[in-house]
Amino acid sequence: MQSMRNEQARQGTRGMLFAAVMSVVVPSGASLAGTTDFTVQYQNYNAAGPSDNIIEAGVKLRNNTAASIPLSNIVVRYWLTKNGATTVSPVCWWWNPACGALVLKTGSVSATGADQYVEIGFTSSAGSLAPGASTQPIDLGITFGGASVDETDDYSYANQLSFADWSRITVHDVGSTPLGGLRGGTLPGSGGGGGNPVSAEFFDDFSYTGTSDSNFTSWWSIRTNAGKPGVDGAQWLASNVSMVTDPSSSTNKLMRLRASTSGSGASTSHVEVISRSKKFQFGTYATRMKFNDIPLSGSRFFADKPIETFFTITNYIDNDPNYSEQDFEYMPNGGWGQGNTSTMWMTSWETTTVRTSNSRAASHDGWHTLVLQVSSTGISYYIDGVLWVSHAAMYAPETTQYLDFQLWFDELDTTQGSTRTYYEDADWVYFAKDAILTPNEVATKVAGFRSSSVTRRDTVP
Repeated sequence: MQSMRNEQARQGTRGMLFAAVMSVVVPSGASLAGTTDFTVQYQNYNAAGPSDNIIEAGVKLRNNTAASIPLSNIVVRYWLTKNGATTVSPVCWWWNPACGALVLKTGSVSATGADQYVEIGFTSSAGSLAPGASTQPIDLGITFGGASVDETDDYSYANQLSFADWSRITVHDVGSTPLGGLRGGTLPGSGGGGGNPVSAEFFDDFSYTGTSDSNFTSWWSIRTNAGKPGVDGAQWLASNVSMVTDPSSSTNKLMRLRASTSGSGASTSHVEVISRSKKFQFGTYATRMKFNDIPLSGSRFFADKPIETFFTITNYIDNDPNYSEQDFEYMPNGGWGQGNTSTMWMTSWETTTVRTSNSRAASHDGWHTLVLQVSSTGISYYIDGVLWVSHAAMYAPETTQYLDFQLWFDELDTTQGSTRTYYEDADWVYFAKDAILTPNEVATKVAGFRSSSVTRRDTVP
């Protein structure tokens, strides 16, 4: 199998474009509508009582734009199910500058995980939010006339014990319809999912006896041909793939990929596992993977730059206008302009030379669930249920793609001759054809397969 990675774009430091933008004030009523203008940070203040008679949410709002925006231009919406309660009563229990600067409303909606929403609006006395600034946390309470409700089925609920970005509380232009005027976050029942019917799906939990298992070889191919990406002279070895027992569950198997080096191209081996079928285009892709900062064996040298990946890809043909690729690429030792800082890259390719890329500089050591929503209107990347970036419609694939796992070295510490081996584990992989599912909906699907002892399913034509 020919190498399917873009060598030129994968070598060296990625270019960065920096721009200095003057801060301007947006006139009242003006719109900068988009899905990433604002980020909501959320803490569940009542996490210990998910089935009692109150919801208590800490909500902070960050302005991601280069403009100072009057808070009276926007509203924040928390999505919930009232579970048969006859009243839904929101209240502000604390906010600086003052709860009196807030306007709280409720409304009805029909969406996945929500039949009601609570809207937080702002009066002119709330002022403006400067570029990059965040509000003080709003202590939002919601009561139900004494009735107890189940918060865990609410779209905006999470058992989140400290403030962190949360895409399921959304920001909108003031006066917009319940699901309109989106300025931040992911809507229930819209771009972030919504119970779309799944007519065809692919699932594999890698419960194989080994890589020679006929069930494995009928679905997956292991690369053995030399070539790019990665360091010159490296081999791609089938022996670098194995099925191992999950340390946390003796009844579960994991697919393990390894890559090794002793500091030279000739001593380096990479690994790639790619689907035999090239039939994946629009829909929801997901996998549960364990990334690792520390080598499986040997010492960690930060001048080694391994790349632990899950991605989709078409056949690589230079300058092909129909080429496409969507990547999760984790570099535990940094690289591509990040120094030694552990970084996750999320990249969408329109051609072999045109791409857009975003990075998250943080350790991703350990287990993570990756969800990729791909439609004709754009691409969204989620890590552990949090939306990190969305890419425009121009990067949507024009044709069908493969599923692909890789582990390779972009650079080596050539001064160190000891052998070191990096690894990644895959627990399962899933694809829903033409259906945009939320991360929670994916988790429900996978849990259903496992509770029914379904280890493999492929109904994708």
